[in-house]
Formats: sequence, structure tokens, C-alpha cells
Amino acid sequence: MDHFDECSVLLPSATLEDFPSHAAEPDARGLLAAWSVLWHPLLIAGSQQLPSWYRADAPPTPDGPRLIIVPRLSQSILPSDFQRKCETNPDCKWVEGESRQQLAEAIGLSSQEALDQTSPLEFEGRSLAVEDFYAIGFLSLQIQIMTRRLRYTSNLDELHLQTKVLEAAEAFIARDAAKTAESLHDVFDALAEERDHYFTSDPHLIDLTLLTPSVLGKAIEGGWLEQFADEACLADEDRGKQGTPRNVLIDGNVAKAIQDAGQDPGYQKFLDLLQQPAIGWAGGGAAERDSSQPSAPAASCLDAMTMAAARADLEQGLQLASDAIKQRPTVMGRLQGVTPADLVPTLAELGYQGVIPIDFVAGVGFGDESKVIASGSGAEIEALTAKPIDAASESAFLTLGARLGEAIDSGEVATGLFVHWPQSVCDSFSDFVRAATWCVALGKFWTLPNYFTDGEKPYHHGSLATLSSGSPTVVAQAIQGSSANQSLHAAAAGFAKRVQTETQRTGRSVLSIAVPTLLDDADESLELAGVACQAMKATPVEPSAATSALLFNPHAAARRDQLELGKGGPAKESYIYAASASKEHAGRCDVTVDVPAYGMSIVNATASLPRDGLLTKLKGGKPGIVRGKALQNRFLVASIDPDTGGISGVFSAARGNRLSMQLAVGGGKSKESGGGTMVASQVKVLRSTQVVGEIQSKGTLRDDDHQDVAEFELVYRLRRGSRLLEIEGSFTPLKKGAEVAAAQLWNDYVAMRVAVAGEAAVFRPLVRDKVHTSNQRKLVAPLGVLIDEAEKQTLICSGGLPMHRKVGERFLDTILGFPVADQDGASASVDFRVGLAFDAPAPIAVSRGFIAGSESIPVQLDSAKNQQAWLMHVSAPDVLVVDADVQRRRDGKLAARLLLVRSRSTTSKVNLQFAAHAMAAFVADQAGIDRDLAELPEDVTCEDGVVSLTLGAHQCTDLVVVFDV
Repeated sequence: MDHFDECSVLLPSATLEDFPSHAAEPDARGLLAAWSVLWHPLLIAGSQQLPSWYRADAPPTPDGPRLIIVPRLSQSILPSDFQRKCETNPDCKWVEGESRQQLAEAIGLSSQEALDQTSPLEFEGRSLAVEDFYAIGFLSLQIQIMTRRLRYTSNLDELHLQTKVLEAAEAFIARDAAKTAESLHDVFDALAEERDHYFTSDPHLIDLTLLTPSVLGKAIEGGWLEQFADEACLADEDRGKQGTPRNVLIDGNVAKAIQDAGQDPGYQKFLDLLQQPAIGWAGGGAAERDSSQPSAPAASCLDAMTMAAARADLEQGLQLASDAIKQRPTVMGRLQGVTPADLVPTLAELGYQGVIPIDFVAGVGFGDESKVIASGSGAEIEALTAKPIDAASESAFLTLGARLGEAIDSGEVATGLFVHWPQSVCDSFSDFVRAATWCVALGKFWTLPNYFTDGEKPYHHGSLATLSSGSPTVVAQAIQGSSANQSLHAAAAGFAKRVQTETQRTGRSVLSIAVPTLLDDADESLELAGVACQAMKATPVEPSAATSALLFNPHAAARRDQLELGKGGPAKESYIYAASASKEHAGRCDVTVDVPAYGMSIVNATASLPRDGLLTKLKGGKPGIVRGKALQNRFLVASIDPDTGGISGVFSAARGNRLSMQLAVGGGKSKESGGGTMVASQVKVLRSTQVVGEIQSKGTLRDDDHQDVAEFELVYRLRRGSRLLEIEGSFTPLKKGAEVAAAQLWNDYVAMRVAVAGEAAVFRPLVRDKVHTSNQRKLVAPLGVLIDEAEKQTLICSGGLPMHRKVGERFLDTILGFPVADQDGASASVDFRVGLAFDAPAPIAVSRGFIAGSESIPVQLDSAKNQQAWLMHVSAPDVLVVDADVQRRRDGKLAARLLLVRSRSTTSKVNLQFAAHAMAAFVADQAGIDRDLAELPEDVTCEDGVVSLTLGAHQCTDLVVVFDV
């Protein structure tokens, strides 16, 4: 190898303060390699001095034996004749290269002679190698940049540093391990002392390896475990070695793969490594289900779940991780999907000490500060919200030291979160880790559990996102393919099934509280209607023979339902909204009945059949719901456009035209224009009575190029006394089947487009049984969207369809399907059912009720008296019991476990009363329903059978109520 008097690099900056912060990956790799390669011990020992740097636009005179490295970023600003001058000097070596390996080969550092001179030395459990000198170069650069960027005065004794580096290089070449180690300690100590002049606290460093099932399998086969075990080590203070612990992210899919691997030796070795104190891990997400399952999108998307389902998902993920790894996770983390703020209490209940709320796939979920106290619904947990640093990207390390210094300077818990795949890191990260084994100048590495238990505590509160910006992508990926329409509606059906199951469970629990004998006597196979009949000792009968009806409402809002009685009408009661003789079934009575929340109404035909008066008969009878081409009741008028078959306007009271509606195609544009047109071939009246009106429209849906895209059929239905306009329909794509990519689904679709009058409307998605605010244009909300305008609200009940898109400022598209027929041979027709509710007082309850209605049962009763009663009363209209279970405690007392959800972002005090006398209540803990009642916390009170508690914004509480029965 040639001898050089000076080794230098030409930088594309006037000072180190101007050192590039951002650069393309090849440029960043070449620049950092050019700096660090010059710290090779052979070059330092040969030149007897430290490497130097010069401005590329003012380079030194190339005289004498010189080594000059020119990064690609510097080449464009060099003087035009500088390279020629260098080439005319035979002792000057001009070197270019895009990586450290290329530069080392060009200099001659990769020759066998050089490799023999610099082979690693072993000393007191540490391997001394050339990489330690590269680490000095990297650390020196970062310290100098940090000093200048933060406007500090350097206190570094450069002469002392040069002496010690030179001693280390010469000792290393002389193969004196002890002297090399001693000198290297002095070098790193000097650099650490320089940083200590400005900051006394050390940045926290987290090395996090991301995994998927396939990546883990390939890594195990590729020998990653051995490398991983060697790199992960604890600090050895006696030998002056700092620890470099490692961490892995084990989400539900990886945990499931480990569990499925059984006793495979490779996976068993991985599990053994996870028991080591130098290796930490985070996990707890649930495994995705087979994409062929109906609710597949919800398996990895918390925004597409009910609140009860999301909590169950976290509980199942915790159990899966605990079973697979043989230890309970203390840090919650998922590869894909953020952890919403309203689930913070659930994480705290499950025993997590920290959470990483970052979606590593979508690159969202991080915050302005690295570590904060995340609070939600009255609970707190520490959250690692540092922006992830790609450990495989050289550009991320250009000014790393300055960024960590700025974080310390701002007063936050400075944290560097380095993420990468197995065996995939850049040279600078390796230098960074190597430097961290000698000193903590740039920080100290931690395992994730220790970071949250022993690391510096945050004193700033931060707010986690409530909705994930990555959810639209997750849902689209689950639906994409040759059967996109089928997958979308299967997902909707899966969500609807979950709501129906929760409703059934809640209804059975409410009935069991009122009639405790049901707990022992009720047949588990009975549907809710059967249980209600058993509770009221009623006998179900055929509708044609019914003179009585039992209506049970398991929802949080009162409902207005329709039923039919024979042999007369009901006596006048306050909860009988209206009764009229049936026009479709002679001798029978159509009755509109109000049913209280979590209550029931019993209606009997004890009066004569209502008849129209003579004057009314002379006028042709009372008008039906359909008036011309409009549907009209007391609350609204919906006008159907005869040309398009859509809704030209909805009018209510003095509030004018509320909205219009049409089917839209390919409407994923930011502008309100476009979306195609509907061309009606037929608009006709199907039914028009005093109870219900139906109008059907058929026609063709055309795109903006006037090409036929699909045939449609819509049925609009409005009932007496109802604020809900129901829309059932179907469309048949005319385009033959093809693969539909995820990126297309949000831009090329068939949707119900609702247009409101004003541009000040706020679109609030209903997610996890709560009304949220979002500035996103793509919304995932299976329950629907609330359009909030001044003094009026319109609720889009999507019945489980999760995809909505804001178009412009006034339009909302609820995606019904896609204009391409599925390839699997299924029916080309795409059926759907949606609803529009106007000024609904309890949007979540109405939307859930649209999916799972109340029970209306024709029965025979011993008593012919009309009755109405609530079985459970919740004082706050925006607090819902979304799931419930009733069991006997060990002491024999009846206990109900209720999942309460505050659907609005305000605090509310709520009182609960039951048909049975409540004697105690408390928030559920590890003891479950069997907690000792002697000393209960004061956050929940129970006096005279009334349970009282305060719920914060969007709070979800698992409440246990014990009854004296």
C-alpha cells in the first residue's frame, strides 16, 4: 500500500455546521464512507496524523504524497482543473467510490497484506478490529457536527485526541492488544467528555428488529440467530464495555408462526434467545385471520371493529404472545396499525408498561417527542413515539448526533429508535453500535422492557391518534383481488354479525338481570326473542293469529317500531304513536309503537279496529306515505328524481333541503365534479300505506365518458313516524371480471354519493362505537359517518360497509362495491342496504340498531293489558352498554359485567338503574366479578340501587354491578 503524508476528504460544505442533513441514499453512503475509511489504522499510522477535510470548492494544492477522496456530492463543485492537477502528481492518489468497500479496495486496504496486518485482536472478551477505528471516525464527525449545529464552543483537545488515536493505530498494527484497548478507551473517553460539556444526560437508544413470519423463517435458515446472539450483550463495567442489547417486534402473525412451528430447533433457539436479559421484545397484536374469512379486514384494523371486538383483539393478542413466547409481553407493539388513544385504558388493564403506537408499514403514529405519557379515557401509559430511524439507510446517519443533541436540548427524553430487518443494517449503524460499546457519547442502548421501567420518565403528556391513517390501506389490501365485491360485502357481513352477537348478548343480560331465573332456566340455544318470551311468560304464535305483541329493545336509544295485530287495535297509550286499519291485510291493525332503550313494550288488541271517518272516506281515505314521486311522513320529505332515480332532495321542517343522493362511479377525485350519472329507465311506487311507503327506481349508471358501467335497482323505504330513510338496492357491473389492486379500490368504485348544501359540514366517522373527528379523506367506519352541520345532523348508516371517501367539501361517498364483476363465478349482482337518519339523538345507537334491530314477537299473553317498562336505564344519552354478561359470583350474588362506552368527546356523569336492586359496583380488575365488596374504590358509587360514575371523553369502562338477588 502507498504511503501518504496526508489523507483528506473533500466535503460539499463550507463548514461542518453546513454538513448535508439530507441526501439520496447513494450520495449519503459515499459521503459517510469517504469520511470514515480514512480512519483506517494503516492510514493513520502511515501519515502520523488524523485525517483532514477541505471544502470541495477550495481544495488544497495537490503536492507531495496525498490521498484525496472525492465523494459524488462534491464533484460538481470542484474547481474545473483540480482533478487534472491531482493526476499530474504521481504521488497524489485520487479516489472515488460509492461505498466503504469500494474505497478500501481503491486505496489498497483490501489487499491480503493489509488484511493480515489488521486482523482482529482479542482482549478481555472484546474483539479489537478496524471497525473500532471506523467507529472513532463516525463518532468524531457526529460530535463535531452536534457542537457546531447547537452553537456550542468546542472543548476537545485535538492534539490529545490525535496522540491517542495514533497510539491505538500503531499498537494495533504492532499486535499489542492491551495497548490498543487502553488507547481506544482514552480516545472514546475524550469524545464522550466533549459531549458531556453540553449534556449530562445520555440519549436512549433502541435497536428494534422487525419481523414477519416469512422473514423470521428465512433469517433462522440464514444463520441470523448466531449473529443476533453475538451482538446482543449486557454492560461489563469491570472491563469498561458498554452493553448493546437488542429488541425484536413480535406481532400476532409472528407469534402464531412460532406457535405453529412447534418444536422446530431453529424456532426453539429463537425462543431461548428471547429469555436472555440482553434481548427485549414487544408484541401483543392479534394474528390476522385467513383472508377468506368474512371479517378479514377487521383482523388487522382496529378502526374496522366494534369497541368490544377491539378490546377482545388486544386480549387475544396478549394471550397468543404469552403462549408462543412463554412469557408475558410488557410492551405493546404491532408491525402494522397504530394503537388508538381510546384503547390506552385497555392496555393498562392488561398490564402493559409501555406501548409503541407506531404503524411501521404505513410510517405513521410517531410524534414530535420521543417518549410521552399517553393518556386516554382516564388512564395513562408511557409511549415510545420517536420517529423511527431506518438502520439500513446511510442518509439517516448524516447528522444523527445533532438530532439527538437537539432532542436533549429541548428537554424531552431523547430517544433514537433504530428499526431494521434481520441482517440488514448500513455501515454507519454498525459504526454507531461499535462506538456505543466504548462510551455513551451518542447514547445508551436499552431493552424495551427496561426502557419503560428504568429509563428516564417523561413528564410531557402526548396524545395518541384516535384513528389510523393507515387503515384505508389495510382494508383495501384485504379486499383487493379478483373477488373484490364479494370480499367487501363479506367484511360488512362479518362486522354486522359481530354487532348482532353483541346485541344478543346485551339483551340476554338485561333480561337476566330483570328475571334472574333465566340464568338457570333459559336455553342457551334460544334466540333473543325466545328469551324475551320466556322472561315475560309469553307464548310465541303465528303472526296471523296474534292479538298481542311483545317488543324488546336491546339498544341504548328508544326505537319506533311497526307491528301488526289481528282482531282489533290497541287501547290509547302514550307510547302508541299511531294505529290504523291495514290496507294490505283485511281485519288487521297496523300499529306504530315506541319502545324504550333497554326496555320493552307489550301491545294488545283490546280496542276496536280503527276506522276512517265518513269525511275521510269521502276524500278517498288518509293519504299514504308516497305522495307523487316523494316519500313523506311527519319528519321529512324525500323527493325521488324521475330522470335519474336518485334523491333530488330531502326536506325536514324549516331546515330546507338537507341533501341529495345519487350513485357515483369512479369518484375518487378531490373535485366535486365527476362521478358519472344515473339514467333511470323506470321509477314506480311499490307500496304506499299509512305505515310504509316504497318507491323503486331502475336504470343505468354511466361514467364521465358516458359509457354504461352498471345497471342499478334501488328501493327507497320510509316508515310512519321514522327519521330513517332506508335504501335497499343492487347494481350489476357490466365490465367483465379482473384483478382489482388495492390502489384502485379508493379511486374506481360504485358509491352512494351524498351531497349536502353547505361547505361547512363536518364529516365525523363512527369508529369503535364513538363519534370521532377526522381530517382524512379516506375513512374506515363500518357503522357509518355523521354529517354535522349547523343545527342539523345527518347520519349515514352503512350497515357494516367500511369504506367512505370525502370528495370536495360537500360530497361523501359510501363505497358499495366496484364496477368490475367478480371472477369466481358468483352472482354479478352486488346487493346493499344503507340508511339515512335525520337528526337522530343517539347516532351510535341508531347505527347499531340499523344493523341489529329490536325484537318484535307476536305472542299470546295471560294478561291483555298494555305495558311498557325499561329494564335498564342509562341517564346519559351518549353512553352505551355495547356488551354485557351476567353470571353468579362465588357468594351466590348475581353480577353483571357491562362494557360502557362514552360515544362523545366530552366528560359525562352517568347513572344506571336496573330492574333488580344493585348493591355494589366497581370497575373490573384482575379479580373479575368476584372482587371483595368490603372496600371498594370511590370512583364508582352505588346508593339506593343507583350506580353512578363519571366517564371521560370516549372512555370505555368495564363495569361490574352486583345485585342483591
